[in-house]
Amino acid sequence: MKRYCFLGILAFLFPIILVAADAKNGYTFSDFMRVTKQEGKKTPTSFDTAIAKFIGEKNDVEVHLIGAVHIGDKEYYTDLNEIFKRYDALLYELVADEDVKPSAGNHESQSFLSVIQSGAGTALALEHQLKYIDYQAKNMIHADLGPAEFARRFADRGDLVNMFFRMTILGIKKSGGEAQKAEMRMQGRLLGAFFASDPTLSLKRVFAEEMMDQLDDAGWIIGGDGSAIITDRNAAALKVLSREIKNGKKKIAIFYGAAHLPEFAKSLEKDFDMKYTGTDWVIAWDLTKEKSLRRRNQ
Repeated sequence: MKRYCFLGILAFLFPIILVAADAKNGYTFSDFMRVTKQEGKKTPTSFDTAIAKFIGEKNDVEVHLIGAVHIGDKEYYTDLNEIFKRYDALLYELVADEDVKPSAGNHESQSFLSVIQSGAGTALALEHQLKYIDYQAKNMIHADLGPAEFARRFADRGDLVNMFFRMTILGIKKSGGEAQKAEMRMQGRLLGAFFASDPTLSLKRVFAEEMMDQLDDAGWIIGGDGSAIITDRNAAALKVLSREIKNGKKKIAIFYGAAHLPEFAKSLEKDFDMKYTGTDWVIAWDLTKEKSLRRRNQ
């Protein structure tokens, strides 16, 4: 039972830490992440992230938005590493100094979010992104704020107070009977997962669906009308994108947590004169029983 010690915290924090959405700008979070089910079936088979493709209307520059979840199947990160090789430049998120590139397997961190994510990965038999993504590849380019600048902007915007305020408001709005029933249903599903023949797989299915159900609320809590977490970090990435386009790069990807992608999509259309051309999907969590059993026996 030790592996499930984080679940009490995760039930509350997991949707907020891993995902968020800004539904006001024409794109919703469900454009960039989804739970897949077979037609006519209720049981989910996978939790997927998007590769949303945009192309310049006045040039031949192509930009892809690649959504990330920070814990996923090992195969997910293996697939991404192969996909990344297609790009002239791969802009990645990491609140770190510009000359810092994570080494392979170096995923240890004492930050609060990393501790929570590592706990979630342990509980759900998933791997941490920093352990498998090849940040040493030549086309990898840091496109984020440094720690000092992020901390300053986070404080200046009052993001911590704002998030707690929004959480309080949301709690008041959802304190009625229907919200209580929904909470009880989720608690029932979590309890049922503990007694399933494959508890880890059952928990992954529960969390995948709960995340999708709570996207708009999580997005409002984190992003609001602008935040250092989303808006300012996106602006830093787009500044790097402009530089790389000026440097002649033609095929570029932005690899960021899916929380950031609705704002990125809006900016590509409005500020970079690009149009959306389609989406490919990558399986982040395989939720099939056969896959789970095969991994457990390896």
